[in-house]
Amino acid sequence: MKKLFLTLIIVALNLPAFSQVKVRPGIRLGMNASNITNHYNSERVIGINGAMFVNIHLANFYELQPELTYSNQGYNGVYHHSPEPYDPIISTRDEVVNTHYLGLGIANKFYFVPDLGLHFILGPSLEFNISNDAYYDVTPVDFSLFGGLGYEFPIGLGIEARYKQGIIDVRDGYYDYYYDDYNDNYYNGNTKLNSVFQLSVYYKFGM
Repeated sequence: MKKLFLTLIIVALNLPAFSQVKVRPGIRLGMNASNITNHYNSERVIGINGAMFVNIHLANFYELQPELTYSNQGYNGVYHHSPEPYDPIISTRDEVVNTHYLGLGIANKFYFVPDLGLHFILGPSLEFNISNDAYYDVTPVDFSLFGGLGYEFPIGLGIEARYKQGIIDVRDGYYDYYYDDYNDNYYNGNTKLNSVFQLSVYYKFGM
């Protein structure tokens, strides 16, 4: 009974923090530096990201933000070709892959000091591959987790740095004869995951 009474007191004391819910739409635009994991000698490529979102201010220390996102990501690597397994490599070519995703994300924003701009971001994202220029089949859906830091000015303008990590292999049944026979770990033994750094500016409409 004492525990229940104490819980009710704590809830009552925190009700004012949730008493002024605000809903504001907004937009975000920025740059990506993306790569895939476990790919030999690959480098990050630069792309763009954008979003439309609805920011729900639930408390002076917490905001919930559903997002409709776009992300252009991929990687830059080198592809080696040999006519048969264990034959010498006869040619190489640059392997620049661009993949375009539309996604649905849920950003949870936690403010270090209530009602001040500095905040921590954490959430999941479900993304759909709408197009790509890869020579292999890219998995049509990716599920990602993201986190980062941001700062928002009183006028609703803000800046955020996020890191997004995919958790689904980007290859859809990919098989490469040369690399599978030479070194199974090169393509087929290790999972290839999206890895994306994002730097963005955003604006929330209304006050």
